[in-house]
This record gives sequence, C-alpha cells and structure tokens, in this order.
Amino acid sequence: MASLQPHQSEPLSRGVALAFPGESLACYGHSRRRIFIGPMPEKDASKDASQIDLDSSNRKVTNQILRWLHSSNEGSDGADESSTSFLQNHAYLGFLHQGGRKEDWGQQAETDERQNMWNRWQQSEWGGAMRHRKKDAGTTTQRWVGGSFEIGNVLGVNILDSPPASLPQANQTSGTEFSPSAVLNSQSSIFPSPSSEPSSSSDLFAAGTATEYRPSPNGINVAPPEGSQQPTILKNSNSQLLPVGLDKGKGKDRSFDHANEGASSNLQLSIDVNDIPAPPAAVLARTGSEVDETSAGVTLDETPLREQSQCKERGNIVLRDRMLVRVSYTKSESLPCHFDEVQNRITPRLRYEDWAEFLVVWRGERLEIYQDYTLPGKEHITGHKHLAFMIPLKSQRTHSTLYSFTDFTFCILCPRAPVRNNQTKARALFDRVQEGTNVFIFKPKCRTRAMDWCWRLWRHLGGKLPPSIELRCPAIGTRVDLDVPAVDEVNIDKAYHMFSRRNIIDTVRKSLASSCGSHEAASRDWNYVVERKIAAGTTLELAWNLEAKLDWVWKEEDVMGQPRPWAVLCGLAMQQGTKSAHLELRLGQHYPATIHLPDGTKVHEPPCIEGYLDRIKPSGQSKQHIYLTSHDGHLFALLPSNSHAPVPPNVHLSRALSSHHNESLEYTRAFREAEVARGASQIAAAFEAFDLRNIREIRRATHETIDRDARTHATATVAGGSVGNQDILTRDEVDIGGAEGLAQAHDKNQLRVRRCFEIVMISGRVIRFETYSCQTSQEWVERLRTLVEYWTQRHHVDARDEMDVSYSTRHRPPVTPRVTKHASCNGEKIPTVPIVDAELMPELSSLYHWCTLDDCRSILKSGRAFTRKGLQGQYKLVQLFLVAGRLLQYQVSRNSFLCHKSREIDLMDSYVCSGYLAALTLRPGEYHPETPSVARRYIDGFEADDSEEDVLFAIWYRKSRAGAAGNVPSLSAKHKVIVFRTRSRVERDAWCWALGCEIEKLVRANKEREAKLRDAGGLVEMSVLGD
Repeated sequence: MASLQPHQSEPLSRGVALAFPGESLACYGHSRRRIFIGPMPEKDASKDASQIDLDSSNRKVTNQILRWLHSSNEGSDGADESSTSFLQNHAYLGFLHQGGRKEDWGQQAETDERQNMWNRWQQSEWGGAMRHRKKDAGTTTQRWVGGSFEIGNVLGVNILDSPPASLPQANQTSGTEFSPSAVLNSQSSIFPSPSSEPSSSSDLFAAGTATEYRPSPNGINVAPPEGSQQPTILKNSNSQLLPVGLDKGKGKDRSFDHANEGASSNLQLSIDVNDIPAPPAAVLARTGSEVDETSAGVTLDETPLREQSQCKERGNIVLRDRMLVRVSYTKSESLPCHFDEVQNRITPRLRYEDWAEFLVVWRGERLEIYQDYTLPGKEHITGHKHLAFMIPLKSQRTHSTLYSFTDFTFCILCPRAPVRNNQTKARALFDRVQEGTNVFIFKPKCRTRAMDWCWRLWRHLGGKLPPSIELRCPAIGTRVDLDVPAVDEVNIDKAYHMFSRRNIIDTVRKSLASSCGSHEAASRDWNYVVERKIAAGTTLELAWNLEAKLDWVWKEEDVMGQPRPWAVLCGLAMQQGTKSAHLELRLGQHYPATIHLPDGTKVHEPPCIEGYLDRIKPSGQSKQHIYLTSHDGHLFALLPSNSHAPVPPNVHLSRALSSHHNESLEYTRAFREAEVARGASQIAAAFEAFDLRNIREIRRATHETIDRDARTHATATVAGGSVGNQDILTRDEVDIGGAEGLAQAHDKNQLRVRRCFEIVMISGRVIRFETYSCQTSQEWVERLRTLVEYWTQRHHVDARDEMDVSYSTRHRPPVTPRVTKHASCNGEKIPTVPIVDAELMPELSSLYHWCTLDDCRSILKSGRAFTRKGLQGQYKLVQLFLVAGRLLQYQVSRNSFLCHKSREIDLMDSYVCSGYLAALTLRPGEYHPETPSVARRYIDGFEADDSEEDVLFAIWYRKSRAGAAGNVPSLSAKHKVIVFRTRSRVERDAWCWALGCEIEKLVRANKEREAKLRDAGGLVEMSVLGD
C-alpha cells in the first residue's frame, strides 16, 4: 500500500493591497468590492416602499444615532434596544477593521468609535450632508442626490463581510431567523425586458414571508445548502481510539488514531452498526406482519386496490429519466467492454442514428427506451409511449461504461434484442437481424443523475468495491490509502456510512494534522499550508480527478431530494476506457481575487465600478444616457431604465436600525445573494459590452471634438490620472456638478469638456463619456485604469495556469519552450522548465472554482470561443457569459472590439456534449480527424496545439421558454444545436463542467416541473414484455 509522501511547497509571495481613500478597511477576502461613482437620480435612490422621503428617513437615523451617542453603555436614555444593539456591534466591528484588538476594547475605545461613526454620518453625502446636495439641485428636471459610495459600506464597515467576532459582554437578544425570501422580492425578474420600468436593487429587498427556498434566476427557487452530516469515526486496526468529535444524538466519542512509525499508512473507517438503517432491499422485502407496524403498513391500509396496483408497478422501476440518446449498431460482437469516445472513433463500420430525446426506464432486468408515436393520438389510445429499444441486463454481453468524463455521458453495449416477447418489430437496421452489437450512448441533463445511473448499473452488472481507495492531497503532495471493508449487496449501507463525505474529510484531516514518526514531515506541511487556509475561511472538499478534470463531491441528495449515500463511492464507476478517476482532498477555492506579478508583488483585485453617464456620439455631439457597470474584466452598457442601481448606504442603515432583534448575519447573507442577482440582471439587460483588455488608454478629454490622435493628449496620461497641473485639479474641485455647476460657469462648453473622459480602444476607436462633475470624471479615469491594469495581468496569469495544466496532462513540451532565469549559467545547455505532474496540481481548484457551485458571483464563467450561425458558414469570435441559468453570447466586432449581444441560450432543457460526439454534429466531410493539429498563439500569450475534436462542445437547447412556465415539452419537441470551438481542451473541459453545474442547479430548483417531465408518458405493461 502507498505511504504518506511529503511534498515541499513554495512560499507565498509578499502582498500589496490596492485601495482607494474612503473604502472600508475590511479584509480583502472572497467578497468583491463594488463602487458606485457619482450621484444617483432621486427616483432610483428612493425607490422603496419603506423609503418614500429620503430627508425624513435621514432625520430619523440622525436622531437614533444621537440618542445612542449620548446614552450610557446600557442604553438607558431611551434609545431603542434593537438599534442600540446594532450600533454597538457596528462600532465594535469598525474598531476591529481599523486594526484594533479585542483586548483593547473598552469604555474609551467605544466612546471614540461612537464619535467616529457620528462624524462619518455627518460628513457622508448620503447622511447629514445629503440635504445640502439636494437643496443645491434647485429646480432641475433631473434631481440628483448623494455621491460615490462603496456598495454595502455603512459608516466604515461593509455589511457584506461576515463579522469576525461578536461584541464582548453585550446584551445580545436572540435574533429570529431571517430568511432571504423575507428580504428578496421573488416577483422581480432576473432577466427584465428592455421595456421594463426603471429599477434599482431596492426592488430586490422587500418584506415577505419566509419560505424554504430563495429566489433565483428564471423565476425559480433554489434550495438552501444541505446540512453537513455528522462525522463517524476513523480507526486503525492496531490502535486505540482518541476523541475526534461528538455524536449529537447519543453523545458517543468519535475518535481515530493514525498509524505509528513504521506501520502501514492505511486508514480504516468504521461506524457504529446501530446507526445503520435497514437496507432498501430489506425494507422492500418485508411482507405480512413485518409491515403492519411500519409507515408502509399504514399506507397500504389506506390505499385503494387500484392505487396499490399502480404502486406495485412503480415499485419495479429502479430509475426513470428523460435523456438524449444516440443509438449505434455494428456487426461485430467483440467490442471492448470499456467503450468510450476514443474507442468509438477507431471502431470501423459503426452505423448510428441521430441524437434524439427518449424516456429511459430501468424496470426489472431490462432498460426500456421509449419515444413518441409518429401517429398523433396513438399514445392516447394505447395508454403508453412507443417502446423503441430494449436493453437486457441479464445478458453476459451487456456492459456499462463511462463514455466521457468531460460531459458525463455513459455507454451501454448489449446484444440485439426484440422489443416484445416472441415478436420482432420491423425497425430499420436495428431489429432486422439478431447478430451484432447495439451501442447506446446516454446523456442525462444532470451530472449527479448521470453518476447515479453509472453507479447503479456498475453495481448491478457486477462491479466490486476495491480493497482500498487511494486519497490524494495535492496541496502537500500526500497520498493516503483508505481500507474498504468486505461488503455485499445486503450490507452496502455500511460502506456508504463509512465513506460519507463528512466522515472522510474530518478523519483524514485529523490524521494528517497529528501524524508522527515517518509521517511527521507531511503533518508539518499540512499544518503550515492547509490549516492556515482553513483558518482563513477555506473549506476542505472531496473531488474525483481524471486527467486534470475535476468533479467535486457536491450534492448528497439526488434531483428529487432523496439521499445519495453513494455520493463519494460512485466515483469508482468513473472509468473511461482503461483510465480510472482518483479521489482527492482539495481546498475548495473560489475564483482567485489576487495575482502574483513576476517580481513577486501580490496585487488584489480592485473594486468594480458602476454609475450613470452620458455617452457622446461622434456625429453631432448628441448624448445617450447610459448606465455603465463592470463585471469580471468587462464593461457593460445598459439603458438607465434597466440599470438596477444599488441600494444607497443610508437605506441600509435605516433598515438595520428598524429591524427586529439582531438580524445582521441573516441580512448580510440575503444582501449578498441580492447583489449577485442584481449583477446578473445588469448583465442580462446590457445591450453592449467590451473587454477591458482591449482598452489602450483612458484619458480626460481636452478638446470639444473627439480626436483619435493620442499625441494631443500627452498631458492627460500622467501618473495618477492627473490632467495638466495642480491648477486644473483645483478647478475640478470648484465644479459642484450638474446643471447648477453649468449655470455658474463662465465657459459652459469648456466645463462640459472637462467633465468628459475618453476610452481609447486598441483599434483606435475613441468612446467619450460625460459625467456629473469634473471630480466624478477624474474618479472614473483612476478606477478604470486600475481595473484595466489588473484584468490584463489577470488574463495573462490565467492563460499561463491553463497552459501548465494542458502540457502537464498531455506530457509534451510547450509550443514555445520556456527557460529558467539561470539557463545559460556556466555555459551549460539551456534547460526548459519542468512540467508539473497534473495529478498533484493545486491550480485545478481555482480552474474548477466553487463560485460556480455556490452562486457567489454574477458571472459564473466567461471567455472567448468561436462559433457560427447554424452548422454552416465561417466560425466567428464571440464572447460568452454564463449568467444565472443562461448563456449569453456577444458578437465581437473586429474593428472596434465592442461586443453586441447576438444570442441568449436558456439552459432549462439543455444538454451538453463534447469531443467526438460534438464533432459528429458537423456536416459530413467537415470533420477530418486525421488532419494534424496546428499550433496556435493568442493575444494574451495563450498557446495550444490540441486537435479539433478536443476543442469542440455542443449544446442542444430549446429556443422557446414555454417549458419554464410549467409546460412539459414532448419528447419529439425540436432541439436546436450550436457548436462552439474553444482555444484548448482545458478551456473546453472547464466550459462543459460549468454548463453542467448550471443545468444541474436549474433542474434541482424546479423539482416539480422535472418530476412532470420524468413521469410523463405511460409504459408498456410488463405482462406484455414477459421475462
């Protein structure tokens, strides 16, 4: 057995945080900062049922803060208890965020922090100073209020950050549970129509009743995260038990012990046999008196005979799903058992039918594949769908295997079988003769559902658990063998409980943290590298890895909400060809928010920005009112009516002070989800977008006409975004903004020019925007420059990481050889940089990051690909955004590098296939697998030489969204297909995984609709089929 193998990790580089004045001092963690620049229209700032008058609301908040400021610590001077509790905790958090220590918190520190909070409120443009700003607006047609602010920042503390500690010795009242549904408005659409009314993020916050689900894209509900399972124990066969955890139910000690020095590193999981429920097979086998005192007995007593007959018929069904199926036939009867996409490509004379959606039912010892009748009304007459194919599971020639780990298609090889007993149905090619082999390729919509099918078929067809499972820890290069007890079909539940996700993580973590003897180095690396990450908030997760493709152990319940005890062990059935997936214990990382520059500097992601602007058109100098917002290195332009502006800080503070009890944590969670939904709404409503990497320069305007010559703007590109000298900056401060500022200016045209800034694209195109004031223009320039610099470096780093993964997987040198810094030392031959083993690459965790699973980012995945209209024509470059259940496609203009939305794919009833299956969708004669691959290099430095088949993936989708309203589309309803070509196989694999996860979330969020889809259509009676 393998032993623990330590691995030396590189030290982290030094860190440098970039922050602008006025931002909160909260730590830069997983949450992203967003800055709203400039004032906001009063109608958007006050668009909330509870905030009709901003002045009245601010006066009320001012009085509450004043009462708290002059009250004692107990708040005995009449201050409201709930508002006092919030302000006390807020002051404590502000003290900690400014570098204070818990032990230094006392009377003096609290008094000082109270005064600081009062000063911030009085100086805030959304607080005490807002009434002056509103008065200055005069009688203008568009009334503007407030100024720039950090979204979620209330009095110096960002409420989007989880509080690091609670207030010591404070009179805390038990807070009621604050469901996101009580904060988010389920009526608001994530994807508004262009003609929708003006909206802001305050629409997403409205009082409501607490429900079990939270609002999500497409008007659906998403179930809350499942609770973690209670850990069991890890025990070595030659050791005593040490405490690990405590069973909440019985109070039993959960313990483990790692092997002593010189002993085997195998770990044996064990559980309390009394905690194991009866196996499903034993429960179903109960009859007579054994059922009387059970819930099943009560149900049978109250069930009519007809319903009992239907239940008995359903009881024979093991699994039932609608899938995309491709049926093939060959005369050969010697196909390999492990038939995958590689074997499919080299198998000669394999004839197939086109993809079609079927109803696949596992009933008894056969798989039945149904389709719609071609004759209308026949299904109503017969009472069942047309039985097209049948797969005998008892045959020795029937084999099940994983076809593709990338898109989770699985394959079944079986002998030809008639669809009815003693009867051969005349179906062309497939039922005419009896010799040969049928090849069925199945593509379920959900990844976890595909795993369930693979696992159940693998077990049914004779799959056996191995004596041990190797667990790898890429963070420190460690391997641990987990012993598997001898189990059979009756006591398989014992293995399920032993190899539960929580049990493995807890016990292996404890084992590695306390190893001694020969494994002391691994324990030291674990505590230094992994435990530090866990202390910073990163979680440990399990994943199955096959050739640098990860699949996280994510859901422990199936799409119907029933337990999946095989959520971990099902990876044993993931054998594609002769290659098997291996289990890994990884850090569940989110999308990285930092980059390391070549000089070792660690740079944090700067805040995203958004705000109202006027776009100046080159012809005629006319204006277009737009709302500009940035997301993940892209700028999106929206109409002001679809801006979805953020909630101002005074509104947040007013709600927090008027809330009942201490609900800050629940409010923070709901607000974070609302921010993600708000960003998704903005991206879906955008009419134009462009990549920040395509920006060559951002400058202040100096001429009334838009000039493409950058030399005339030499004074506009000095460090820090300053224009000219200090006198110009001083004049910027004089501008009070808006129509009032123009009325006071001597030269109105010159003031308008100073309020403008320009974005120069790499193509030479210049886009000019006019802001509310000169100071606002300068802030846009400074923040945009910071974003351009960061995201340009971000894409280079991501490209380098993807190339490392690609080359390490394929075990061949890069297209352009790399050399080390001391390559020519002592006149020796220049060595290339060694390729890292893909089996121990922690970088995969950031490529397959948990933001896609947890919905903590508005853009789940974005990137460039090539596609074409239909299946003909030339491939064109497009920009893809995976957002809240939809794939948005923007056409990239070659001249301006601007992206215009060209397609929107609803993923509700979609299927994703890759590789050879995607290549077969191309027109005949277009796919040439024998053509050698050509090396390619892209603008961000990315290089690849993957073959055409390895960079293709296809999406089958339905254009109509009628199904989202509850309608059940028929099996024969038409699917549209679109083929995408990525830059490399690594990109293709990541896209397939992200799309599969998003489809999975849609299916789980619409359980009732999916149940209708799954149960629609009758089945042929088993008496007709026979044995």
